[in-house]
Amino acid sequence: MMELDRIGLVVGRELRAERRQPDGIVAAVTFITVLVLLESLIVGPAVARDADVAPALFWLALAFATILATMRSFDRELEDDALEGLVALPGGRDALFGGKVVALSIVLALVAAVGGILSLVLLDLPLALPFHLVLVVVLGVIALPPVVVVNVVLALRLRARAALVPILALPVLVPQLVAASRGASAAISGDAVGALSWAGLLFAFAVVYSVLGLTIVPAAID
Repeated sequence: MMELDRIGLVVGRELRAERRQPDGIVAAVTFITVLVLLESLIVGPAVARDADVAPALFWLALAFATILATMRSFDRELEDDALEGLVALPGGRDALFGGKVVALSIVLALVAAVGGILSLVLLDLPLALPFHLVLVVVLGVIALPPVVVVNVVLALRLRARAALVPILALPVLVPQLVAASRGASAAISGDAVGALSWAGLLFAFAVVYSVLGLTIVPAAID
């Protein structure tokens, strides 16, 4: 229970920090909005409306938005010298990872909602199974932060972390991005079994990488 309380404190602190300094979420929302607009202009409406192309571009944009939001979250910790005090508390390292993941999932849910609505409206995407699509998006959003948080922590003390984090994180995110893109494509085209199968795989990814994160992050911070 105490562990959950500490995670809850970190989540609350993160969300309050986002409200006071919303530059991270603003950057993420702006990024995914611009990419959706560029998508419709560069590849053309006919190609962008394809049930396989639109989800793939959306999830790739969301992956970069996740990296932006996560790096800004840890930059605030370093600017305020708050990281050392937090990890010094009993269970602070685990609470840091859990709280960051939960808070980022909440932030990314907002970013995904904005990007998803823009994609559906601007690209005029057909939507056969809206509830299946929501399930895939929710599980996809939950599956991204554990991987990115681990990679940001691994590169936290390096000067070139802004360049290293995408290089480290994106190859590891490929399975999640493939599953999320395929699941969204299945929901758009009306394949209920396919959408649920990919959603189940996303849930498995979220669990596995959360467990790995709880193992790796405390050691990496040391």
